[in-house]
Amino acid sequence: MPARTSSRQAAQKAKEAISSSAEPTGKTAKGTKRKGSTEGAPAPKKEKTTDMKPEEKKEDEAPPTVADAPQEPKAEEAPAKTEKPAEGTPPKEQPREGAPEKSKEIEAGLRKSEERENVVSSNILEKGFIYFFFRPRVNIEDPQSIGEVARSFFVLRPTPLGAEFDENQGSVDKDASCRLMMLPKKKFPTSAKERDMGFVEKAGKSMKELHENFIAGTTYQTSTRGERHTEDAKPYAEGVYAITSTPRASHLAYILTIPAELGEVQQDFGLQQRGSWIIQSKNPKFPGPPMGQLPKTPEYPDSVLEKFGDLRWVPLQPEFMNYPNAQFLMIGEAQNELGKAASSEGGKQPHEEEPGQELEKLEDENEHRVDALSGDDTVFQDLGYDAKNYPELLTTWNS
Repeated sequence: MPARTSSRQAAQKAKEAISSSAEPTGKTAKGTKRKGSTEGAPAPKKEKTTDMKPEEKKEDEAPPTVADAPQEPKAEEAPAKTEKPAEGTPPKEQPREGAPEKSKEIEAGLRKSEERENVVSSNILEKGFIYFFFRPRVNIEDPQSIGEVARSFFVLRPTPLGAEFDENQGSVDKDASCRLMMLPKKKFPTSAKERDMGFVEKAGKSMKELHENFIAGTTYQTSTRGERHTEDAKPYAEGVYAITSTPRASHLAYILTIPAELGEVQQDFGLQQRGSWIIQSKNPKFPGPPMGQLPKTPEYPDSVLEKFGDLRWVPLQPEFMNYPNAQFLMIGEAQNELGKAASSEGGKQPHEEEPGQELEKLEDENEHRVDALSGDDTVFQDLGYDAKNYPELLTTWNS
């Protein structure tokens, strides 16, 4: 397992990094360790427009953006009163090192701290774990390039805003609710000129259900080609994410924890050690482009439809993604940086941290958790995979 670079100092310097106006967009060289310095990047390759199933065509014009409604500030927690024990009373048993504090709740398999939640920026709409997968083309067991990939997708596994964990956490709860997000185009957008539509394939499903009903491969018969086999979807990265809100847009930011060192596989899919996308939700009242229409529209309740109004596109809110067939647009924003997703742009409360600081803190905790488990192989534990079927996480195509 490659040595993993600690991010304790990164969290301490996050505030200074966020306030910097420079936005390097460099692409790390193959094998560069996470959190390393970056160089200037070459311009991203121009993507060809191909038919997508059910959508791959880009919109002809940029979607409008609107401001999200401000959220109510969170009340600060009052300090707890301490009482002196009566004389002769035996001292209370202290929790063992690393054990969850009794004052902290357990939700979705994670410790939840009110103190932590109180300092999370109001601009963070959701945070959690993010997993990246791809599925090889039919009858291709070991793809040797991105050309042998059918499509890519990612899974969002939300956590409570006050969630925190450490090296004693273990693997994540496989029964927690997840969303499976399909990206028919294989590569994630890497610049503002690249914008790709995706849709919610599954919502409100556990990782076990996703594995059994979607991620696992299948064998089937066809009338013209005989038996055909679809391989298991292969994980190639894991990290933490946050959906943040700025006055004119929503952003999906991520920091990868696995693999410890990125390779050509991750970079070919458009991922870096960290990055962000502008993300918009499509109003189902308006038809999409001819090649970007789904057989069914999301079954939004009236309370959700009202939030779209008469706009074709609106900044994404997490609840919009809780319905299968919900469509979204991803626009490339930042590479090797968190971009505007890391800043509240003045919208947070004085006692709150910037969004980027919380994401840095979450990644640092996840890094210690991963190091205490199986390093890069932890992704298989988190997903409920049998690691014996996956000798190592793919970072190169010829592994």
